[in-house]
Amino acid sequence: MDLLKGINKCVQKGFEITYDIVNQFENGYGDQVLAGNMLNFTYTFYIFKKEEILWSHSVDSLEDGFLLALDWLKKNRYTKMVSWTYR
Repeated sequence: MDLLKGINKCVQKGFEITYDIVNQFENGYGDQVLAGNMLNFTYTFYIFKKEEILWSHSVDSLEDGFLLALDWLKKNRYTKMVSWTYR
């Protein structure tokens, strides 16, 4: 099963996977961004269930964030749909 189908199954089970785009330059890391040591934009992912934050993590790419979120749900047995393959 591909990544989007895995996300869709999570949503059907009542989980919400969201993310914020963080501008690291505006967040006070301009020197590191200009030096090439940090990406200008990173992403903070969240998993919610009934408005409760179950998990959050910062990553450098959208794909990595969704994969980590799905892995977290699988490892913590929040879903019974652990048989999908998305890599």
